[in-house]
Amino acid sequence: MDKVQVKINEKIGNKRRLNLDSKELYFNQNGGILLEKQIALSQGRNVGPGQLKILSHKDIEKATNNLDPNLLVGSSAQRNVYKATIEDRIVVVGVPLQLERNPKLVDRNLNEASIAMVMNHENMVKLYGCCLDTYIPILVYEMLPNGILSQHLHGDTASIKCLKWADRLRVATDTAYALSYMHNALRKPVVHRGVSSASVLLDSSFQAKLGNFGYAVSINPGDTSERWSVEGSPGFIDPEYIETQVVTDKCDVYSFGVLLLELLTRSNPIRMLRGGRDLVDVFVSAFQNNCVMNMIDRELLNQASRDEIKQAVQIAVKCVAKKGTERPTMIEVVVQLRQIRGRVDVIQFTDR
Repeated sequence: MDKVQVKINEKIGNKRRLNLDSKELYFNQNGGILLEKQIALSQGRNVGPGQLKILSHKDIEKATNNLDPNLLVGSSAQRNVYKATIEDRIVVVGVPLQLERNPKLVDRNLNEASIAMVMNHENMVKLYGCCLDTYIPILVYEMLPNGILSQHLHGDTASIKCLKWADRLRVATDTAYALSYMHNALRKPVVHRGVSSASVLLDSSFQAKLGNFGYAVSINPGDTSERWSVEGSPGFIDPEYIETQVVTDKCDVYSFGVLLLELLTRSNPIRMLRGGRDLVDVFVSAFQNNCVMNMIDRELLNQASRDEIKQAVQIAVKCVAKKGTERPTMIEVVVQLRQIRGRVDVIQFTDR
């Protein structure tokens, strides 16, 4: 073997060792952060499912057929989402688009993983696994065939017609149930901070599951000294939170109220805000002037009774009250929505 080939082999070997060392480094760093988040979130108690399948980068490559474009089912500014199969389970894999380590995105992804390890509810998207040996952790979720709620509300006409009044009411109730669980399952409330129609996914029966827990935080009730950076989707963020930077469970109540308005009107809060109008301001003004029915989606007017719509409107308006203290709790919202659906259940939290 000549000297040139020896040097080439040495370089290849060094590169491979560096790659392996980097994977081990990422795994240790990400795993340590994940453990810290889990302990902090659970306040040192062993609660929730506690199990998350740890996958390797090779597992991800195999499951996605080396990121086969034909398996791509969605994308965002942060990641591409691929449909995949792992151990005979159909899942979706969120692969980050960034090619270098981003502390903020690392924190957000590990935050999602810690939520899944500590909290477990039928109306919360299940996180199947997590790959820790990449620069940014890769998350693997359960596959929900009917996709994101926003696509059904603002997509093509066929999708919109599929989402009947009963479906929308069920979606609202399911989402409210997930939030009430987050606010009450642990000693400290966990606030989602990112509630929107893009955070709600639908299964084959149009049952709703809340996802996107990257902005979720555990708070001390009544503590107004801690300040948080403002996170969430424009049009859904609590204006009191924007002004004070104080996070309370009522931040989620406000965002849920906007979501309920979106379900009732099929108006897009984000698009409206870009056009200089706020859905909450427009709707509350119509409510105060007794012309709110003009804003309700025509599809619903043909399917629901006026009394049912009025009850849902009243819940939404209470949720988007200017002051957090004037808003209901999510448990109260669940009870009221179930009353509209004709089923009043006693809410119990087994993890409390």
